[in-house]
Amino acid sequence: MTYSVIGYLIIIMLYSAGNLTELMIKERENRTYYRLLSTPITSKQYVLANAAVNIIIMAVQILFAVLFMGAAFHIHPSFPLWQLFVLMMLFALSAIGIAFIAVGFSNSSASTSALLNLIVVPTCLLAGCFFPSNIMPKTVQTIAEFLPQRWVLDTVDQLQHGRTLQSLMLNIIILGAFAAALLLIAAYRFSVKRQTQTFM
Repeated sequence: MTYSVIGYLIIIMLYSAGNLTELMIKERENRTYYRLLSTPITSKQYVLANAAVNIIIMAVQILFAVLFMGAAFHIHPSFPLWQLFVLMMLFALSAIGIAFIAVGFSNSSASTSALLNLIVVPTCLLAGCFFPSNIMPKTVQTIAEFLPQRWVLDTVDQLQHGRTLQSLMLNIIILGAFAAALLLIAAYRFSVKRQTQTFM
């Protein structure tokens, strides 16, 4: 049961990060962004502020979900809740990176939404957020290894089977690498757009 709940929480987090980041495109469309730049705020500060707000909202969202899961539905992950919180916060960085990449490759809010749907639904399906990936063909399971969602679910599953967080440091490092790679790709894309003056 916890596995399914975490799977759906991952999907919610991805869409939440996407919706918050999409505001950057909408603010450019309605010219709010350009009015902000007429103040001492720089484009880098604007992007970093959006990322900071994303992280704060994600933290609140994860904390609420974890506490509500236990208090309202009596669903307990059978390992310390702080470990689940840390794990989901690590994934939150990947979710923000994915959202920023979607914004970086979009020129309108409509295209951002379409791109997010194109990324979130198939990758979550392959990773096993909707149902366990072990019922899928081996080829699909191999593809899922290249998705951060899969590593979150795998770590949760192993923690539920008695493994300690310390013994799963490889999973944690891989999740951190995913987050770093996605954020670096997003940063590069934004820097290219600034140079070509198509955005930010």
